[in-house]
Amino acid sequence: MPAIDLSSLALILGAMARGPTRVTGADDPGLDGLAAALGALGVHVTKAGAGGWAVHGTGVGGWREPDRVLDLTGRPGAVPLLAGALAAHPFTAVLVGDSDATLATLRGPLERLGAGFALRRLDRLPGSMTGAEWPLPALHRGMGPADGIALLLAGLNSPGRTGVTDMRELAPGLDLLRRFGATIDQIDGTAWVRGHPDLTGADIAVGP
Repeated sequence: MPAIDLSSLALILGAMARGPTRVTGADDPGLDGLAAALGALGVHVTKAGAGGWAVHGTGVGGWREPDRVLDLTGRPGAVPLLAGALAAHPFTAVLVGDSDATLATLRGPLERLGAGFALRRLDRLPGSMTGAEWPLPALHRGMGPADGIALLLAGLNSPGRTGVTDMRELAPGLDLLRRFGATIDQIDGTAWVRGHPDLTGADIAVGP
């Protein structure tokens, strides 16, 4: 069950937030590709020293349709997180990843939200996804921690509330969401995120 890639999550949340974010302590392998992908979505991302990144986000719902492939090769943990965030943006993006990169466990929940996919056999990348114009909030059960946080990222740009069970496994990701201003309601073992928050940039330290 993949753990949450906190370095990638910090960059993605910074990209969804309004204004500047500084991330320190990030482990660098593969983050260049994620930074370039966020740049293609209209976000300004630059390196700021070893393990440091400066992000100037667009605000929730402010990403634009990319004019190039989003290549996440070398950063498998970024694949579900970026796919989750993209699922609530009404445009098409092409994703590339490592040879075993797959959206098999996430595709069904994101399709119920309203996203569409054209993927290789076993839901492997490369492939394309088209986000929902009118995302549908939902309660998602039995998801792993990385997929659970991905679905909450989709919920940030969806109306109403989106929920994921098994809240304890989500704790590190929920803490990051709160740092950017997301409202998380914890009810009977389920984490609910409220859609369309005014996320604001933050200074984030990640790492061990």
